[in-house]
Amino acid sequence: MSDWNESPVATQPVEEETFDFEVTDVTGTNSFTARNVQRALPAGAVATSLVDQMLLPRSSPWVLRDDSTSAYLDDSRPIGEQIGPNAKVTITPKTHLGQVSG
Repeated sequence: MSDWNESPVATQPVEEETFDFEVTDVTGTNSFTARNVQRALPAGAVATSLVDQMLLPRSSPWVLRDDSTSAYLDDSRPIGEQIGPNAKVTITPKTHLGQVSG
């Protein structure tokens, strides 16, 4: 027999292991919802996968930019630490602008 007057044990909410977010390419031509992306994946690996899905050229590296902050995501850090569910990001070519020496 169970005692219905017992309080349930309080548990910490478990953070979802995956999440969805919106992604658009830099030209605005391609846009879709990236679904069930693993939070622990490095942002660079996610960017590479999105490049393939969008059929973008692989001749140059790509990076994700958070549309709400304009910050570029760190390729080596987990994507789930940098953006949240339903975030909007833009995939853009990674450019390294060199310093002009004089």
